[in-house]
Amino acid sequence: MPTTATPTRHHLVGAQGVVVSAVPGAGYGEVRLTVTGQQVKLAARCDRPLVAGTPVYVVEALSETAVQVVSTAPDPLPEPGGETA
Repeated sequence: MPTTATPTRHHLVGAQGVVVSAVPGAGYGEVRLTVTGQQVKLAARCDRPLVAGTPVYVVEALSETAVQVVSTAPDPLPEPGGETA
């Protein structure tokens, strides 16, 4: 039975996904990405805070388990409690 290749760091750049644990301005959150047809969860950082549910795009693979992302949301998503990011 054929199997899909295991995603590596080289497959991460250009992947799209969603924030599953908020990404703080300084530190790491968590994103779920689709990489080579497989869903993976990785640590993520961004130049600005991102709330859970924000769609993202990977711009750099920092390691095999961490990525740098940017938001692809058209407008800031509301913070829990109604404020915008």
